[in-house]
Amino acid sequence: MLAHHLTAAGLPEAPVPLWQSAGELAVKRMALTDAISQLTRGLELVTTLPRSSERDTRELGLRTVLGTAWVALKGWAAREVWTSLHPALALAKSLGRNDALLPTLYGLSRFVLSEGRVAEALPWDEEMLDTAKATGDADLLIMGHMSACSDYFWLGNLIKTLEHYNRVVTLYDAEKHRHLVDSLNHDPKTVVGVFSSIVTWMLGYPDRAVRLNDEQDAHAHRRAHPFDFGFALARGADVFDLRCEPYQLRKRAEECAQLGRDNSLPVLWAFMAPACYGVALIREGKAAEGVATLKACLAVWDASGGKVWSPYAKAVVAEGMAMLGDIDAALQLIDEQIAQVERPGWEERLCYAETLRLKGWMLSLKGDLEGAARSYLAALDWARQQQAKSWELRTSTSLAKLWQSQGKRREAYDLLAPVYNWFTEGFDTKDLKDAKALLEQLA
Repeated sequence: MLAHHLTAAGLPEAPVPLWQSAGELAVKRMALTDAISQLTRGLELVTTLPRSSERDTRELGLRTVLGTAWVALKGWAAREVWTSLHPALALAKSLGRNDALLPTLYGLSRFVLSEGRVAEALPWDEEMLDTAKATGDADLLIMGHMSACSDYFWLGNLIKTLEHYNRVVTLYDAEKHRHLVDSLNHDPKTVVGVFSSIVTWMLGYPDRAVRLNDEQDAHAHRRAHPFDFGFALARGADVFDLRCEPYQLRKRAEECAQLGRDNSLPVLWAFMAPACYGVALIREGKAAEGVATLKACLAVWDASGGKVWSPYAKAVVAEGMAMLGDIDAALQLIDEQIAQVERPGWEERLCYAETLRLKGWMLSLKGDLEGAARSYLAALDWARQQQAKSWELRTSTSLAKLWQSQGKRREAYDLLAPVYNWFTEGFDTKDLKDAKALLEQLA
C-alpha cells in the first residue's frame, strides 16, 4: 500500500525497495501473479533512475526474485525467465555480488536445459561449481551439484547422475539449506532424490527405486513447498511408469493436479499432472484418450518453450498412435524425436534406448523385421553404454521375441537369459515377468 502511494506521488526511488519486499512476500505465499506485478512495478521505476551502484543493486534484487516467480508461474523454459535473469547476471558480476550468482546462474541453467539444450547446460553447472569453490559459497556449491545431477540425468549418464546425487546428499543440511526452496522453488535434496530413484530403476534395481522414491516423497512433504512437492510427485511418478504401474501414476497425477489448483500453479495442474495421467491411460490400453491427453499437455509445454522431456513423452504418444493402428505417423514422430536427441548440444539420451526399441517394435508391426532388428540392436548398444540393465532387459525381450518368430530360438535364449539372470529384485514387475515367460517358452 505504501509503495502504491509513493509511486502515485511521483517519487521513483522511495517505493522500489517496498515493491521488492512486497514481491518477495508474495513469492513465499505462491501469490505469483501479484508477485510479478509488484516486482515489475519496481523494475519499471528503477530503470528511470540514474546509473549508480545503488540503483544497479536494486535492479539486481528485483530481477532475481522475478526470475523465481516466472519459473513457478510459467515453467523453467518461459522466455521471461531469461529476460529477467540474463541482465541480472551481468549486474551481479559488475557489482561483485557473488551471493546473487546463485539465483541467476541456477535460473539461467534451468532455462537452457528446459529448452532442450541439455549438453549446452553443462557449462553453466561448471561455472556454478567453479565460482562456489573460488568464493566458498556453500549454497552455490550444493545447487551446482544439483544442477549437474539434473543435466547428467537428462543426458543419460546414469553414473555421473549418482555421483552428483551423492555430493548433494553429503552436503545437505535440512536447516542450513531450508531457505533455498523459497528463493529457487526447489529443495536440492528433493530434486536429486527424484532423479536418483529413476536412475536406480534404469540401472536394474526396480524395488530399490521405489524405496528411494518413497524417501524423497516424505522429504518433500516435510518441506511443504507446493512447487517442490508437486515436482516430486510428478517427476517421481516416472518410476511407476517405468515399472508399468499405471494406478500409481494416476494417483500421483491427481495429487499433483490438486496441489496445483490449490496453489494456483498452472505448471502443475496444466502440464505435469496431465503428463502423468496421459501416460497412465496409454499404459492401461486406453490409447485414444491417453494420446489426446498427452498431446494437450505437450502443447502447453511447447508453448512455454519447453523441449526437454519431449523426446520420451512424444515417443509414448507415438506408441499410443501405433496401438491405434496409425503406424506410419507414429514412426514419423519417433524419427523426429531421434533427430532431436542426436542434435549437437541437445543430446537428451536418458530414454534413447527405449525410443529406439519402440521404433523397432513399430517396424516389426509393419513387417520390416530387418529394420526392427537393427533398431533393437541400436537400443541394446546404447542401454549397455548407459549400464541401464532395465532398458537392456526390455530390449532383449523384444529382440528375443523377434528372433523366436524367425525360428532363432537358441540365439534368443542366449541373448535374454544372461540379462534376466543378472537381476536380484523386481521379479513381480511386468518386465521381469515377461522375460521369464519368454525364457520358459524358449527353453
